This record gives sequence, structure tokens and C-alpha cells, in this order.
Amino acid sequence: MKHLISGTPLVLALVGAIPAQAQAQSVSDSLKQTTLQEVVVKGVRAQHDAPFAVANIGKKELNTFSKTGRELPFLFANTPGVLAWGENGLGTGTVYMRVRGAAGSRINVTLDGVALNSPEDQTVFWANMNSYGSLLGSAQIQRGIGTSTNGDGAFGGTISLATAAPSLKPTLELTGSYGTYNTYNTGLNFSTGLLFNHLIFDGAFHHTGTDGFVHGTDGNSGSFYGGLTWLGDNFQIRYKNIGNYEHTGQAWSGVTAGNDDASLMDQGIGTYKDMYEHGLGRFNSLYEGMVFDEDNWMFPQDEAGNFQTFRYKLADGSYWNKTTDNFTQDHNILSFTWQPSTHWTHNAALHYTYGYGYYKEFRYNNKFAKFGMYANDTNGNFVERHDFIRRKGLTQHTYGVVYNVNYKDELWDVVGGVNLQQFRGNHFGYVDVVPTGVAIANIVKPYASNQYYDSDAHKFDYSAFVKATEHLTSWWDAFLDLQYRHVHYKTTGVNDKFYKNADGTYYNHALDIHEDYNFFNPKAGFVFHLGGHRAYISVAYAGREPERNNFTDNGSYPAPKSEHLTDTELGYEYNGGNWHAGVNLYYMDYKDQLVQTGQQSDIGENLTTNIDKSYRMGAEITADWSPLSWLTVAGNAAVSQNRIKDFTEYVDDWGAASHYRTIHYDKSTLAFSPSVILNGFANFHYRGFEAVWHTNFVSRQYLDNSENKQRSLPCFSQSDLNLSYTLPMKKVMKEVVFGLTMNNLFDRHYAASGWVYSAYQKATDKDDDPRYYQIGFVPMAGFTMMGNITLRF
Repeated sequence: MKHLISGTPLVLALVGAIPAQAQAQSVSDSLKQTTLQEVVVKGVRAQHDAPFAVANIGKKELNTFSKTGRELPFLFANTPGVLAWGENGLGTGTVYMRVRGAAGSRINVTLDGVALNSPEDQTVFWANMNSYGSLLGSAQIQRGIGTSTNGDGAFGGTISLATAAPSLKPTLELTGSYGTYNTYNTGLNFSTGLLFNHLIFDGAFHHTGTDGFVHGTDGNSGSFYGGLTWLGDNFQIRYKNIGNYEHTGQAWSGVTAGNDDASLMDQGIGTYKDMYEHGLGRFNSLYEGMVFDEDNWMFPQDEAGNFQTFRYKLADGSYWNKTTDNFTQDHNILSFTWQPSTHWTHNAALHYTYGYGYYKEFRYNNKFAKFGMYANDTNGNFVERHDFIRRKGLTQHTYGVVYNVNYKDELWDVVGGVNLQQFRGNHFGYVDVVPTGVAIANIVKPYASNQYYDSDAHKFDYSAFVKATEHLTSWWDAFLDLQYRHVHYKTTGVNDKFYKNADGTYYNHALDIHEDYNFFNPKAGFVFHLGGHRAYISVAYAGREPERNNFTDNGSYPAPKSEHLTDTELGYEYNGGNWHAGVNLYYMDYKDQLVQTGQQSDIGENLTTNIDKSYRMGAEITADWSPLSWLTVAGNAAVSQNRIKDFTEYVDDWGAASHYRTIHYDKSTLAFSPSVILNGFANFHYRGFEAVWHTNFVSRQYLDNSENKQRSLPCFSQSDLNLSYTLPMKKVMKEVVFGLTMNNLFDRHYAASGWVYSAYQKATDKDDDPRYYQIGFVPMAGFTMMGNITLRF
């Protein structure tokens, strides 16, 4: 077995021997295709001897995973320090991830060197990319700042996705999967092979549907791809259209409970601890809802005490169904790759991405003024409140050019690159169901009667870099990476918030933001390699601009500042032939990191502000061993400490004149940053049969920055088993693959993420007034399984 010394925990493929008499020209063309495809992503990837913590995932593993319908973060979570979770509990639909505790907006993601992060939110919405694995040839995860890349700054990690080189031979793959909660995945991939000695047309389509584990999270999502490739003697021209879509039920509120017995007794549960230990259940407050009976909120139950799905009846006589998220995205990339000599390669790409989406949500008994509206009934009487269905959405246009040039000889490997990207976007909000018998009008701005906000945004992101590796001796390499990045961000219009004046009138939250940022991001390091030994040290510095929400949801805080990070990495690994072991030590020192303060927006989003000093430090360990030709055991561990220095928490106080209290901590733990993440694997493979066992462990996660165990998620561990058998065929069909995936084998009840709201109910001393809190759990499903059949022609 070949060991993946870069950190990927398993070798999942048995490579069949190619007969010596195979067509030499075909092999030569395939090697040329592979080489040219590597040029496409070299500008954003760490090379084999770069002084950074890296994990590489190969084509077979990506393709196998694509049959499960789960989003890619659940595959990335097999590598050190990565945590993934999904709103519906199954890993399909809306999915999130963290690297070293850093959330999605701090993880840079590229596809063939083109940035995938939404320029304003600076994150990737994995909800509609569940089958991208079938399109990819490789993926690389760099933890920490890593090497220079295109797009938003990496403050937790960098993920580089590379599409697979198109097949030179005609191919067709059909796949179908079905499993628990009516989850299914269907798809096809094809290639015409090489036509006219130069042209290849290939494509793919995959679709996933599910009922969801959490109630109301049923939905559909999928991806499609179409490509044209012209292959010359030393160049390649390739056009790729890659799209994705989703229509999924949402559960961002999770399963909710307060720490007071009354709210839990409504659910038939005595305490918060009992609720967690007896299973978090599938109740979704965005779907079932809670009923207000003039005295308190209650959960609808039948005579046997079982929860009932409750539908709000709207004023127009219709019934509210569920909160849904609807989004479509279309990437267009035209690339030119040229290798004029053994020393020089060039890659240039033009790209354009269109995105459009919205979510619809029921708002019970809200004030018209909250939507910037006033209302009168048919008799002219003022109407203060009503039920609403609101629709919030956006339109995005991102376009740009990427260019990289590489020079390589026996002593030098130098890459230079330029990224020029522009973004235009629009944010809008409508009240879709207008109450009958009520006349409404806008308070502030003459929109259409049911529109309550509208804003435009522009963002220019220009960067250039040069990075070089010099082979000082046969043992030593020196690495230097210099990047300059300029960002201009502008947003104008009306935000979705309205504030009350002293005289009872309202005014809107007007947006008029014009910000420019200039970042110089240097990285340097040394690598030692001799025999099976490899050691490295690197220091990297980077800056990052605030994201849109840091401006629009910062409440009364000062305007957000840019963040800065110094990342020091020190690593050693040894490859002993049939075994490998490595360790990476890191210290990430943040300046002005944006962190949660305890206050929330009107939809429960945690507000953030800049904190002067904070850090993340830890060790990441990887190992694998193949004692027999048919057995590999592997594992990885991430152990860390994630701290804030001199942190002030803001807590709502319902009885205080200021409406909040402040609590100061000299040192506390950063929220959502588990101190231990472990993964263990056993891979049994014999001829066409393969079995992979995986067990993971995630330690306690604090839900806010107060480091309070009552407001945290307990540690959890769960195990999966994947079985597959490849049956070779001799005639029309090449092979049939049977697969069975079993997740959470021991039916563990756990939540992988969540949220917390807390407040003091009286203006009294802290010791005399215990803090009320409400927790939203994001539960993962118990035991699930999915079977798959793949036909390859």
C-alpha cells in the first residue's frame, strides 16, 4: 500500500496493474492531461515539500463519497482538526464545517484556482454541492494560513478543489443510492473520449433527495457539469460549466430547550440534562412551531402526549408549511494551460458565477413596524401586529481573471500569480403573504407595498503573489511567499432593521459603507528531508477584511476593523515504508479577531466585535500502518487550546435600565472550539472487497465565550462502517460496484453544534439572580444506512 504522508488518514484504493502492452500513446496522453491539470491548481496549492500542514484526498475517495449524498465537509472531517455538522442530521442539505475551530468564513475554498467563497459572506454554502466529489480529481486541505491563494483570506484553513482531467476513452457511469429517511442519490458521469485527436466532451448530473432526520428538513439538491476540452501538443483549452441547486427545509433553530423546568415540562421532560440523555428528538420549531395561548408558549401534543405537526392558518385562509431555503448557482470557467518547455508553464482563466436564492420564514404576531410598515384595517383603525411570511434573498454576480506562471528547474520552483475579481450583489426582502383586510404602506421608502428593504453591494478583490522554493542542498529547501491584496467594499441602501424614535416614529437602518483594505501577507519557512525523514518550520502573516454581517449586525459596537494573524507551524514526519507517523505544532496569534460577544440579532445571529488579543495553539498527529497487504490501520488527533484574553461579555438584563450587563473575563475559551478531535480507521481490502471502519471523538464545545459548562455541548463519539465490493465484467460493462454505508452504528444521541441565548431576569446581583438560558441543539441522526449500486461502462 502507498502511504499518504501528507496527512490523509487512509489509503482507500487498490490499483490494478496496467499491462505492459497497453497503448503507449494513450498512456502518454493521459500523463500529459494529468500534468496540465496539475498546472491549473499549482498556484493555490502547497507542493510536496512546502512547510505547512497539509492533507490530500484522492479521486477514488472523492468519487466513492459522492454516492452517499452527504456534503464534502463530512469527508474533510476525516482529516485532523476538522469538524462538520448538518442541520437535517444526515449530512445532506445545509452543512457547515470548522477547521481548527475557525468557521466557514475563515476557510478559503477554490475550484481550479477560482475562489468559491461568497465575496460578501466570505463562506461557501455547501447545501447544494453534495455531488461535487464525483467531478473532482483531488482535494487539498491546508490548515492555518497556508500558502497564498485567490479570494478571501484563510484564517483557519484553505481547501483547494481540482476537477478531474477528462477521460481520453469513452466512459459512462450510472449510480443509484437509497437509505434511511428516504434519502436517495442518483447520478451519471460520461466522457466521449478523445474526438478528432483533440476534442473531449464530458458531463455529469447528480441529484439528492431526503425526508431529513429533523422534521421539516426534507428537500432536494444537486449538481451538474458540462465541459469541453481541446488538447494540443503542449497546451489545453477547457471550458467548464458547473452548477448546483437546492430546495431544502431549514432547521437553523435546532431543537430548543431552556434551563427552567417550566419550558421543559411543556415537552414532557424534566430537565435539560434529561432531554439530552434521552435523545434530542426531531422537533423543529421552524416546522412544528409553538402555539401561544395568551398565557404562555406550548408545544402541540395529541392525547397520548406525542408532538403534533402544527400548521399556522394565515389570514388568507392558507396554511404555513415550513421554512425553506432555495438557491441556485452557476460557475463558468474558461481556462488556457500552456507548457512551452520543461521549465515554464502558464495558466490563465476567465470566470463568471451567477447566484440567486432566498429563504421564506413564518413570523408569528410581529409588529408591522419591524418590517418598516404601518397598517390600517378597512375601518381605518391602526393595526399594530399580525402574522407574516417574509422572504429574504440575494442576487450575486462574480467575475474575474486568474493568471499563474511557473518556472521550475533543479534548484528553483517559482510560481507567480495575479487574481482580479469583481462582485456585484443585491439584497432584498418582501412580505409575501399580506394580511387580508389590511392596507399597508412603507414607513421610510416608497418600495412596492410588500417590500421592506433593498441594498446593493460591490466588492473588488485584487491580489498578486510570488512564491519560491530554493533547493539549497539535497537535504534543505527554503520557501518564501509574498502576497499583496487590495479589497474595496461598498454597500448602500436600506438594511432589514428599523429603529424607533422617541416620538414613536421609525427610521430605517441606512447602509452607506465604503471601505478600502490593503494587506501584505508574507510567509517563509525551511524544510529538511533525508531518507524517510521530513521536518519543517514556517511563519506566515495575513490580514482579512470584515464580512458583511460584521457591518450590518454589529449593533452599537464600533465599526469593525480588519483582523490579522501570525501563524507559526513546526512539523516532523517519518515514512518507514509500510508505516508513517507525523506531528505538527502550531501557534496562531490573532490581532483584532472578530468574536461573539453574547448579543444577538433579531433572527438569533450572534453579533461580533473585534477582540484585541486571542490565540489558538495545538498539536496535530497523524499515523498509519499496513502490517499486512490487506490491512491498514490509521488515525489522527488534534489537541488544542483556544483562548481569548481580556474578554467582556454582554448579557441581556430584562430588568436593568441599560437592558444588559457586562461581565469581564481575564481569559476564556473561544466558542465552538473543541480541545480534542480524534479519528481512527481500520481498512480491510482483499481483491474486490473493502471494509472501512471509522470512529471519531469530539470533546466539549462551549456555545459562547464564557466557558460555562451549562452552556456547552457534551463530548461525543460515534462510529461508521463502509462496505464495498467491485465485480469486474468482461463485455459491454467494465464493472459493477456494490456499496453499503452505515453511520452512527451504536445509535448515539448527540449534537454536533448549537446556539445559546442567555439573560438575567432581574436587575440584581449575579449571585442572587441565576442566569436564564435557552439552548438550541443541532442533533445528528441515530443509526442510518444507505445502499449503492454503480455501473461503469
